[in-house]
Parts: sequence; structure tokens; C-alpha cells
Amino acid sequence: MSLLSALLLGILQGFTEFLPVSSSGHLVLAQKLLPGFSQPGVLFDVTIHLGTLVAVCLYFRKDLWALLWSVIPGHEPGVDTAPNQRLLWLLFLGSVPTVVLGLFFRKQFEAMFDDIFGAGIWFIITGVLLFITDRVTTADRSFSAMSALDALIIGLAQGISIIPALSRSGATIAAGVFLGLERGLLVRYSFLLSIPAVAGAFLLELVSHRHETFHSADLLAYGVGTLAALVIGYWSIAVLLNLTRSRRLSMFAYYCWAIGLVALVVGNG
Repeated sequence: MSLLSALLLGILQGFTEFLPVSSSGHLVLAQKLLPGFSQPGVLFDVTIHLGTLVAVCLYFRKDLWALLWSVIPGHEPGVDTAPNQRLLWLLFLGSVPTVVLGLFFRKQFEAMFDDIFGAGIWFIITGVLLFITDRVTTADRSFSAMSALDALIIGLAQGISIIPALSRSGATIAAGVFLGLERGLLVRYSFLLSIPAVAGAFLLELVSHRHETFHSADLLAYGVGTLAALVIGYWSIAVLLNLTRSRRLSMFAYYCWAIGLVALVVGNG
């Protein structure tokens, strides 16, 4: 893999990971078009996802610290830590479906990364989800009204979005909107929920390919791609937060339909 390919894919990952257009679908299509691209399994994909994971941790660092300190007894006497402890429990519940689907259907999901035509179909489905989501009138249920069942359903949406071209952020936000949850809460919960999912996928791929031999050039390419994804991804988080609150996600529906048609043509060629 060339440094230029790694840089371009890292930038693409950063732009598309948090916008509801599916970074994995874009990576599948781009890797098909880049000459000479290869990787063991989907190791490069999950490695540059690690870059956007770091971007999430940096952007939501205050939330993460609050969650951490909420489980340390006596750290802040007199401060009500119950809301953060409850959020941790809901994040744990939301992670369960992703773990189950990832462990039991990993090979099937990985096989989809070679299916450009299938990615085109899922791009179109993502577009439909986004189009409908902006037109749903929600009850704007607050965090205190979010239930364990809500967390499991949103987690299931995240787990299914391992499918290339089904947007993770689009699927989780859509699931929450259909459940009547407040949009600002959904975006924060969706981002925090992505942290254990991406970290787990990276560790799983790393263990699976622990016997692979990498040249220094490959390691440099992986590093360049990951850094590019981190820098661009940090910026795109703010964009999604703004677009979700202003109900402008459907603008991406048209893009998903267009890129989906391109993928259908490429995959059928």
C-alpha cells in the first residue's frame, strides 16, 4: 500500500465516519478503485477507524472523565454521580448487541467488504433512513426517560451497521428518533457508544492478524492514514452535531442515493 493511498483513505475516513454517509461503504468503493490496494482482512480499515476513535475521545473528553470519576467512590463528595452511572449502564447495554453480532457474524460481515454491488444497495437504504428521520416528529424524550430497551435497540442498530454502506451514525440516530428520544441526547449517546465498538473491532482484528509480517513502509502507511482520519474526523464531529440539531440530515440522503447508484454500476461492471 502506498503512502498516498493510505493518506487519501485516512482523509476519506475522517470526512465520512461521523457524517451519516457510511465511512466503511466509502472505503469499500475507494479501495476497489485504488490500483494495487491490499490489506490483511479489514485490518487497515479498523486501524484508521482507530484514528476517528481518538477524535471522539478528544472531543468528548469531559464526558469521558465524568463517566470515569462517577465510579470512583468518594472522588467528588456532594456531587450527584447517579446520572453518569446510569449513562455508563446504558452504554454497556447498548454495546451488547454489537459485541454479539461482531463475534458471531464477523466472517459474514467481512465478506461484504468485497461486495460493491451490495454496498450500493445499503447506501440507498441509508439514504432512505436519513430522508425519513428528518421528517419524524419526536416526543423529545430526555435522558431520564431513556430505558434499557431503548439502549438495546440503538445498540442493535449500531451492530447491524457493521454492514458496509449502512451508516453507523445514521442508523443509531434514526433508531433513537423513531423511539422518540431527543436528538441532542442521541448524538452524544451515539458517539460515546461508538468508542467500545471501534476499540473492540480494532483489538479483534489485531489479534486475528498477530502473525502477519508488516514492513516498515506498511506501518508508516497505517500511521499516516490513522493520523489523517483523526485530524479530519475531529472537525467532522462538530458538523454532525450541528446538522442533527437543525434537522438537516436528509441533505445527505441525496448524496447516499447518488453514491449508491455509482456503487451499483461499478459493482455490476
